[in-house]
Amino acid sequence: MIPAALSGRTALVVGAGAAVADALRRAGANVVRRDPAEPVSVRRLVEQTLGAFGRLDLAVNGGEARGVSLAMRYEIPAMRGTGRVVNLAMTADVIEVTRAAAVEFAGSGVLINAVAAGPGDSAGDVADAVLWLCSAPVSAGGAGRRW
Repeated sequence: MIPAALSGRTALVVGAGAAVADALRRAGANVVRRDPAEPVSVRRLVEQTLGAFGRLDLAVNGGEARGVSLAMRYEIPAMRGTGRVVNLAMTADVIEVTRAAAVEFAGSGVLINAVAAGPGDSAGDVADAVLWLCSAPVSAGGAGRRW
């Protein structure tokens, strides 16, 4: 990853490891990180992020499917059509929630993906995958690269 590749972008990291937050910071993003006790606090966290930085460009969510789904409910509308959401898929349920959101918001310009660690993958490997997905270029129409 090129240093400052995400310069000027604001990322919200919820329920994901410190390696992801650190990698986003090294790439130049403003990072807000929390491991909320209750998923509903994500709404307040999104509001605070918008208040502090005026924008939300990236969101990385970890945890169980219900919490990931709730987090996306607050994050996606705040992204204004050019955001990136990456969910850390620790279970098949998170993959299904991610797939459903990607279909629902397909025309919005917000790219929604999941990263699942394989056997032998380190936290750094996961962080690299997240960075790659977050740095996908935005075309004139607002949609990014398709994989």
